[in-house]
Amino acid sequence: MSELNPQQETALATFKANLHLPHGGFYALIVELSKKYQLPFQTVRSVVMKAQRGIENSIRTEPDTLSEIDISQAHWRNVIDQVLHDLAKENTQVMDDLANNPSYQKALSAMSQIDSEAMREEVLEWLMQAYEKEVLKPLLAMLRTSPLYWKLMLAEELNQMNESCRSQFHEYPQHVEAAAHLFDLDKKVRAMTF
Repeated sequence: MSELNPQQETALATFKANLHLPHGGFYALIVELSKKYQLPFQTVRSVVMKAQRGIENSIRTEPDTLSEIDISQAHWRNVIDQVLHDLAKENTQVMDDLANNPSYQKALSAMSQIDSEAMREEVLEWLMQAYEKEVLKPLLAMLRTSPLYWKLMLAEELNQMNESCRSQFHEYPQHVEAAAHLFDLDKKVRAMTF
């Protein structure tokens, strides 16, 4: 790393001071952005860190072209928001993903043919696989060690994702909708008699 001149040192110190985030700091920011853009925690974290490194690199390599605005928290947040906005365009609707999930499709087509306990267990397993892939894992990836993450870990099984449990995740409406739908199907299958 090259030595910084006084102008660069001042700009870097100012930028670092501008990045001060009270009440949970970077972690809280990443969780909030994950929720806002419905992207995994690690994806958001990478974008946040890359934006910071990009501005720090500009301070080191192009100090004469930078203004106070370029080293402000608002600019840094804007850079992050632009990248996350573009990434979020690739998001798909959870219910669409669920409809295309092979385990979900197998469960739906087999529900009307359940005639034994073994068949019921197979359909419940397919519903669980769909829940895991389309609801549980994506939500866990967004929540990453937040208090809600640990609450979600208590609902690893589809039949635990009841209305009371789902209400805790109201800020993730697509996932709640898919979880409710799968929960209702699970309940229906469990209630079937043959």
